[in-house]
Amino acid sequence: MSALFDRRPGPAADASGAGAIAAGGSIAQAMTGPGAIALHIENVGTLLPDACPPAESVSCPPRLTNLPFRAELFVGRGGELGLLRAASATPGPPLAQVLRGLGGIGKSTLAARWAVECGPTHAPVWWIPADSRSAIDAGVADLAAALQPSLVPLLPQEQLTEWGRRWLASHSGWLLVLDNVTNPADVEPLLSRAPSGRFLITSQRATGWHGVAKEIPLDVLSGDDAVRLFTRIRGGEDPDAAELCEELGCLPLAVTQAAAYCLQTDCTVRVYLDDLAASPDEMYAETHEGADHERTVARVWHVTLDRLADDPLADDPLAVRILLTMAWYAPDGIPRGLFAHLGTPLAVRRALGRLAAHSMITFSGDTVAVHRLVQAVSRTRADGDRHRSPEAIEDACATAVEALARAMPEDVDDPSAWPVMRSLLPHVQALAEHVRPEEDTAAMAYVLTRTGDYMLGAGIRIAGGAYDLLRRAEAACVRHHGPEGERTLDTRVELARATRMLKSTEEATPVAEEVLADCTRVLGPDHEVTLAALSNMHQIASLRGDMERALRLAEECLAGMVRQRGVEARSTFEARSSLVTALAAVGEMARACDLCDELLADCTRALGEEDPVTLSVRGTRTMLAGQRDLPEPLTKLVAGALAVGDQDEEGLIAGLRVLVQQLAVDPQQFTRATEEDVSAAERDLDTCRRVLGDDHGGTVVARLVLLQVYAATWDPRYAGPANDLLTEVFSVISANESVSAFMFRVFNALHTVIDELPWSPDE
Repeated sequence: MSALFDRRPGPAADASGAGAIAAGGSIAQAMTGPGAIALHIENVGTLLPDACPPAESVSCPPRLTNLPFRAELFVGRGGELGLLRAASATPGPPLAQVLRGLGGIGKSTLAARWAVECGPTHAPVWWIPADSRSAIDAGVADLAAALQPSLVPLLPQEQLTEWGRRWLASHSGWLLVLDNVTNPADVEPLLSRAPSGRFLITSQRATGWHGVAKEIPLDVLSGDDAVRLFTRIRGGEDPDAAELCEELGCLPLAVTQAAAYCLQTDCTVRVYLDDLAASPDEMYAETHEGADHERTVARVWHVTLDRLADDPLADDPLAVRILLTMAWYAPDGIPRGLFAHLGTPLAVRRALGRLAAHSMITFSGDTVAVHRLVQAVSRTRADGDRHRSPEAIEDACATAVEALARAMPEDVDDPSAWPVMRSLLPHVQALAEHVRPEEDTAAMAYVLTRTGDYMLGAGIRIAGGAYDLLRRAEAACVRHHGPEGERTLDTRVELARATRMLKSTEEATPVAEEVLADCTRVLGPDHEVTLAALSNMHQIASLRGDMERALRLAEECLAGMVRQRGVEARSTFEARSSLVTALAAVGEMARACDLCDELLADCTRALGEEDPVTLSVRGTRTMLAGQRDLPEPLTKLVAGALAVGDQDEEGLIAGLRVLVQQLAVDPQQFTRATEEDVSAAERDLDTCRRVLGDDHGGTVVARLVLLQVYAATWDPRYAGPANDLLTEVFSVISANESVSAFMFRVFNALHTVIDELPWSPDE
């Protein structure tokens, strides 16, 4: 027989013949056949018992630690530290806590700060990079080596790791920091074998911790703490520090990065802000000399995006596409429905869930939120970054525009569309800020036009922003549809409406005249866009004091609406309301009141008691009620006093002077309001506040109606409430320069006339 024995490389030992054996290498003993034995001794080592003691018998040296940093620049986080202290002071089973949140939010810094605080009471305080199971095993092996250095030459890493686990299982009073855990399942084997001690975990994972560790979610720093952090690094105060911290979303990593850059380059915050606006891709990647370039704002989320993109269960990186799309919106309140067209409901829901699981977004009901700096980086092109290539950024922008265009209600003036438009408005405004006007697509022009239309009717405070959006939409429509395309003309009508509401009548008149003529010529007199232009021209004629033309235009508009939409359409009811006010303005009070009564009944039946048109008509009816029984000469006097142009202050004063003088001669000509009238007007105002909102034009009118009713009671008890109501009116309309200027002229004229009356203030 023959055999070959050798466990090491090198010359082999060879034996042949019956009963022969050879030994070589590190073979200590080999046997063959009956009684044949070969021995080979090359090296002999003597192992003392103390060199490899049982883990249970080894004590930890005092203050044993390996913290990578001590977080000397720590600010804020009082609430989170309080939770850590309270849990540590509570006796009980082994405790595992996880600090979770967005990358760069300060999880590791807080963990290091807490670990330093635990130094005097815990041993060891050991820091383990824990982005994988193998990394955790290596960290536990390093702990074993630190506790018993003699093990290092004797045991391979696997046995060192096992020795370290046995030590943790048999001792208490230690703190392990498991930093940057990517999968909760990676830490469970270690946690399950430790009956005592403390684990503090940091992770971007927002889910999967139930039954594993108690969660402590981290948010960004407060504004004051962010400024304090910046100042401690940069040194000295800078008046623009708060603005910078807000621009960076108070993200600790970004604030630290900016402060270190300002310190190294000796630049002011204003210079940094200017550079950030001009070259965001470079500034997000900048850091101070010697710092880790992988720990910059430009790179901190790159690994997360890699994980999201390399999903083996998805056909394409939908999660990354959704994140890049929402980067163009406002950071909060992004409707989930905007992404419905990007995949099946299951795929979209899963993609959003994965983004939330990695702390890239947070859920809030049917909306999501994303940190503004994540958005800023996701909008910034980066050469060599597969997630933020120019093509990916351009596609995300186009997708964001398309999603908003799909979500736009067909009729933004319909009250049922208002909740949708309220939810979309901040995202349209954000998109408009992020996209250069010259890059506006036809879809973007549509989104801006519909949003401008909504803003003009939604409330006086937000109406002011409609003008610039509509100017921009007009330019885009001309590029894509031509100057006389239907969509261009529609946008021009909305712009003319905005000019009438927000600018002077002198500026609004030629704009309205021109677009009305163009619509009539191109689209025809009965087209809905032409009728909208006609309605706007009617309003301008009223503002200019040309009540005869205003009445004629109101009649034309109503006839056109009946032909175009029918008698039951909302726009037809609105046209009938305009006719009522036009009739009252020319002194045909009886006819106006009769038509208003009919209109109120029709609106209540067709639209409901709380529809905005119904509420508006009810307010008009209340205003007309006190004038219904006036003698015809006085009716025309009232109409004439208020039918002057918005710039004709002398005419307004003259008309009010005659009216007040007539009132002083015979106050019984005016019907006094009753307590029931006051209660009804107050109920109407409450309804408008609830249905329309405090700053809606209809609510402002309801306040003015109630003011008129208070005055018509001739009761001094209502002087206080009337004064409060007037203050509310001016507070709301102050946001609209055109409306507030007109109202101030009316009240100044009234004040001038009252001052001329021959009585003292005490009478």
